[in-house]
Amino acid sequence: MVTESEARALYATTLHFDGLNICNFSRTIFAAWRTGGIDGKWFEEHADLITQAHTVSDIRKAHQNGKTAVLLSWQNTAGIEDQLDYLRVFRDLGVRKMQLTYNTQNYSGVGYTEANDSGLTGFGREVVREMAGLGIVCDLSHFAPEGRPPCFSHVLPAGMKEHPRNKSDELITLLGSKGGFVGLSQFGPHMRKGNDSTIDDYVEALEYVIGLIGEDLVGIGSDSSEGYGRPSEFMAWCNRDKGYARQLTPWGSQKVIKPLGKLEDRAELAVAMARRGWSEERMQKVLGENWLRYLEKIFGE
Repeated sequence: MVTESEARALYATTLHFDGLNICNFSRTIFAAWRTGGIDGKWFEEHADLITQAHTVSDIRKAHQNGKTAVLLSWQNTAGIEDQLDYLRVFRDLGVRKMQLTYNTQNYSGVGYTEANDSGLTGFGREVVREMAGLGIVCDLSHFAPEGRPPCFSHVLPAGMKEHPRNKSDELITLLGSKGGFVGLSQFGPHMRKGNDSTIDDYVEALEYVIGLIGEDLVGIGSDSSEGYGRPSEFMAWCNRDKGYARQLTPWGSQKVIKPLGKLEDRAELAVAMARRGWSEERMQKVLGENWLRYLEKIFGE
């Protein structure tokens, strides 16, 4: 049995990887990343805190040097428009993970808020093939159910709470059978107890998904948005089609609980895992090592 003090000590030395973080980036957030153990211009201005990662070895090197490695990712392939060649351009700039769609339709496919669930487009299938060839992680966290995703970076299981953004046991199991990966979101409204959810409920959700696909394919994908208010201009933009049209969800202004708490308090996650009887090995895997092994399969380095 891992004690609370042992869990905190383990967290302090364990490499922690968060699969999705959309905070209002600033030096305050970067410092919180460092305190919490979460690994262009910002990289130059804050070189004492953060460094850009292109490979898994970059992430491990940053951890050894006491810095936070930042792996650039997109939550939408809208940025490549209908140009496959742009994938290589942005890959070379350091974008190593892309979500095919956000909440609505784009050139690649359909987001989960669309009434017509048409899955991937023909162009989207080309995008998936090209991403695989370039070593870009394909993330379908917001994709409609007909997709065949290699990665869900920030989701919760529909088996614990039915919601259009949550993924079914069948999809999660299918993904696991193909060697895919699941990062779990801490978005309270999508959790079993909604805004009454706690950090222990988050660990329970981790255990639920581990029960479906094993402890080697599960990690953290917090969807942390620290630094933004509700309402705020950014949240209003996120919750409207293309940033300005129809409202997609009410979350831009409604109360949202995120049970992992502030970034600098992430060690409490290890303590909660210990309370549930987790071994040190499982804790280290889920906190970061699983993500890195998955990324190595995609990046090849």
